[in-house]
Amino acid sequence: MSWLREWEWRFSRLNEIESFLLAIFSIAVKGISLYLLSGFFGFGVIAALVAATIAIVPHELAHRQSARRYGCYSRFTLNFTGFLFTTIINLLPFFGLVFFSGYTLISCRFFSADKRIEGITAAAGPATNIAISVLFLLGAIAVSNPLLAFFLQVISGFNAVVAFFNLLPFWILDGLKVFRWNIGVWIVLIALSLVLMYFTGEI
Repeated sequence: MSWLREWEWRFSRLNEIESFLLAIFSIAVKGISLYLLSGFFGFGVIAALVAATIAIVPHELAHRQSARRYGCYSRFTLNFTGFLFTTIINLLPFFGLVFFSGYTLISCRFFSADKRIEGITAAAGPATNIAISVLFLLGAIAVSNPLLAFFLQVISGFNAVVAFFNLLPFWILDGLKVFRWNIGVWIVLIALSLVLMYFTGEI
């Protein structure tokens, strides 16, 4: 399909900021399906947009900076097929998981051969989401304003779900790399993400 090849080519030429903005949009649309028929629609969509930003950018920057610390070339990138797929899936109201669009490209000779470095770099993203989720959940518990508490809880929940999804141990997800490096670390991280999903009402 020529139109698909054309759009893939266009996405390959996006800079890092443009890729981040589109990836944020592909997750933020989940707010539309979650709050479309509720009185929280406008506020919910804004909360989802902010939550998606806070979930994506620190996660990917954690991967990028961890890889660069080991001397690798690294940048956030996005392909059109992934963007289209995640946007459509996240718009579906009956699908609970939030799909994540985009990935951090890492390039260096020794990276894939060193399971420790690969695992640490992979764990950096979900671990960042878990830390953010904890902070915002504590904030939601501490504040007395119900609207602000809801806002903080949405952000916490988004981060917990993003961490959990990325920690699933298959395909190209972070979880498989962490699992191959250190099963104990993987168990701790995925258990924390599940606990946070429970307390934020995501499961």
